Amino acid sequence: MKGIVLSIFILSCLTIYSQSPSLGIHVRMDSAKTGSVRYKIEMKMCEPKTKTEKGSWFSHDTSAIDFISLKADDITCGDYFSKGMPELISGTEEKMPANSFTFSNQVFAWEKIFVFKISNQSSRAWWPEMYIVMPVKYKSFLTYIDLSGIEFQSGKVIFLNEYTALQNESALYVRQSLKNAATSDVKDFPLKELLVK
Repeated sequence: MKGIVLSIFILSCLTIYSQSPSLGIHVRMDSAKTGSVRYKIEMKMCEPKTKTEKGSWFSHDTSAIDFISLKADDITCGDYFSKGMPELISGTEEKMPANSFTFSNQVFAWEKIFVFKISNQSSRAWWPEMYIVMPVKYKSFLTYIDLSGIEFQSGKVIFLNEYTALQNESALYVRQSLKNAATSDVKDFPLKELLVK
């Protein structure tokens, strides 16, 4: 009897989880350019205070928000975080691999703005951080983002407003190499307050 009850409980949990929106992110530096340099990648999630009505979570709408025209006061953000590794049995936490960032959770990504902060951890001198700002303009219940080929450019920002996206019935896949991506100086970026607040 206990086995039947446990099976029903596990099946219920899996059903609930399968009906939750999901976000997976993988960001990594260009391995050919990093050499022995260690970069730390952190992320924070932001969103406009005024969002489009969700409607059906399973539709494939495109946001009408002009993200670059938003002001910092129009956006709310969490804090930066770097994804930790699972705790070992000893209770200690493994070190986060350098030069990459991974995140996976139940998040509905539509109209979120992901801000990635990249810092040079190898140099004794302080190098201003590099940033990547990516709004998610396409609605999807499941969203998978894979950014690769990032070359560290101190004090620069990549505004990833245009990107290649593939969509099937329920999932959005963004696979984008940022090798040779256009950058601007952080001080000239219209949403620079977003990067540091």
